[in-house]
Amino acid sequence: MRYLLRPFISILSILMIAAILSSCQRAMPSDIVAQVNGESITVAEFTAELFPMVEGYQIPPTSQEEVDFKNLKKALLDQAIEKRLVLIEAQKIGITVSDDELEEAFAFIKRSYPQGRFDEVVRDEAARRQWKERLHQRLLIEKVINRVSQITSPIDEHAVRKYYRKHRSEFAVPEQVRVRQIVVKDRQEAQNLLTRIKQGASFEELARRHSTGPEADMGGDLGFFGRGDMPEEFDVVFSLKAGETSDIVQSPYGYHIFQVVAKRGQAEANFDVVKDQVKKMLVREEEDKIFRGWLKRVKKKASIRVNKKALEDIGLPAPRKETQKNQ
Repeated sequence: MRYLLRPFISILSILMIAAILSSCQRAMPSDIVAQVNGESITVAEFTAELFPMVEGYQIPPTSQEEVDFKNLKKALLDQAIEKRLVLIEAQKIGITVSDDELEEAFAFIKRSYPQGRFDEVVRDEAARRQWKERLHQRLLIEKVINRVSQITSPIDEHAVRKYYRKHRSEFAVPEQVRVRQIVVKDRQEAQNLLTRIKQGASFEELARRHSTGPEADMGGDLGFFGRGDMPEEFDVVFSLKAGETSDIVQSPYGYHIFQVVAKRGQAEANFDVVKDQVKKMLVREEEDKIFRGWLKRVKKKASIRVNKKALEDIGLPAPRKETQKNQ
């Protein structure tokens, strides 16, 4: 009888341990969406990144938006977990960002905004602290990536030429047009000028005398540009032949008349011209490959727990009140 009891006790012990472990897994608080090596990613910090991405969603969402939202949550959580892993590794290998480095980066980004615009985005001291904390994390992550992604051997010219031959079409110079324009604020004035051009008046001279664009002194000459280089209203010029003049085109800048001076078809870029560009692309690809391999190994060793219920429970944010929008 005792002989039969021992296996039963062993099985019971295993079941009890499994039950305890299972209850531990279920014990993650509802305000935690994941834990990475014991560090928590809260629902609050996760939704702070998530909600700005879905501001354009309908309330209630369409069926496609529901699917997109579910996929977005999973993808963003994967990113948040990887980001936390990199920050933990930064601490392990002693990578830091000094106050001077942070302030220098902060000042550089602030200068990139139009005057006064940055203070509209970061309105108070709390927002500034949060913004700086995110910048601090970004700088740490960049330092880790630079540290672990060092290429052990240089990219030789044979590899560069091989890549160029395989992706030759990606380095082709797209179709370009050289255009003159006249832009004025009033449609009637634009109509009068177009009539004069059709009657034989010099487009270049009319541009110098009447156009409000900065290139007026050069007879309205915008030089060569490709599709997508200018606002979409300018795309009409690609349907014109050299020497042709467009009808009046309205844009946020006023009323335009375009004249195509010359056209250049798509051309293949010479290897010597794009060699450095190709080499930089190969270096970036190799560095990314090294980093992804490093991150995969770090992730494999890490303790990662996801609170699936907390993730599932996160819904779209309530629409802003009209009064808040108007403030």
